[in-house]
Amino acid sequence: MDSLAILVMHSGKWDDTNCYVDYTIEGVVFKEQSTFLDFYTTIAKQIGVDMNNKTLKIEYKVEESNKRMVIHNDMGVRVYVMLKKANIDFNKFPICITILDSCDRQISQCKEMGVLATVAENDCHDMIVVEPEDTNVAFLSIDITWVISDESNKHVEVDQVYKNKSILKAVMERYAIKERFQYKTTRSNSIR
Repeated sequence: MDSLAILVMHSGKWDDTNCYVDYTIEGVVFKEQSTFLDFYTTIAKQIGVDMNNKTLKIEYKVEESNKRMVIHNDMGVRVYVMLKKANIDFNKFPICITILDSCDRQISQCKEMGVLATVAENDCHDMIVVEPEDTNVAFLSIDITWVISDESNKHVEVDQVYKNKSILKAVMERYAIKERFQYKTTRSNSIR
């Protein structure tokens, strides 16, 4: 497997003219066949970011346009690798890292789908989802204003999102009792 050397600019910010300013430069080497998860963790380790407290937004600028490309999945990494292989110049297409605080970051895993990280920011949760059998990574965004966090919620609908499993369980138990409970009594007096 071949490796690529890339230029990583971090700890900076984007200005009004869409230029990355006030940054620090590092060099990173990664394998061409890297998945997004490998790419992400390699960069985070190299620039010294604690992945439990921070999250990275990985971007680069395409010369012809003033737009930024965001790398957020395996396909984004493959496109970037192909672009770097076509343009061997080390300074061309540097990666620009925006380091975001993620105070509500949670790391968890489950059998069917492993949630790698959830990040809360501006009433939205972003979630990186990794499927265990494949190496596919998806990036989901959930509006947290519709997330149910009250265990005594009585209004149940299809496609509702719950804050965690214990809240979902409590709401479903109440709902099942309310919808399926039957009073079975015997008549105390046979004459009426």
